Amino acid sequence: MKEGESFWAYKLREWMRDLTSLANPLILLFVPCCFLRPGKVYLVLLLALAVNEVLGSLIKLFFHKPRPTGQKYGNALEKIDAGSFPSLHSSRIAVVYLTLAAHSEMLGFQLLFLSVILVVGLSRVFLKKHFPVDVLGGYVFGALVFAGFYWWFWM
Repeated sequence: MKEGESFWAYKLREWMRDLTSLANPLILLFVPCCFLRPGKVYLVLLLALAVNEVLGSLIKLFFHKPRPTGQKYGNALEKIDAGSFPSLHSSRIAVVYLTLAAHSEMLGFQLLFLSVILVVGLSRVFLKKHFPVDVLGGYVFGALVFAGFYWWFWM
């Protein structure tokens, strides 16, 4: 807990940190296993995530926009990590959870998946990792990756 911070402010920050980790690549490799059968859909999703990561990282590298906290960097990998636009957490979560929603037949799960996308984006802004436009850009980028793979492989 930071000095002068209330218990609830501390807890909210902790919860937001936990929610943002739903877009951690390792978690995003595991979660679809719970909802998708092994096979083509999962393999295509892995390919879509790889494309999302590479293209998003290239955007961050060549069109660098500093994070709200002004994270320092000394090399290309650190520059990618220090880049704010687009939010790769937001694009990753969009790719995975749009795929899960598209392959779910239950409205309740579809709404849950879409809610997770929104909550992760809000957590990125709350934690001062991104500006709202970065999250929106991540959503659009992830939705485009999803749509391209959906059209190419699943339609």
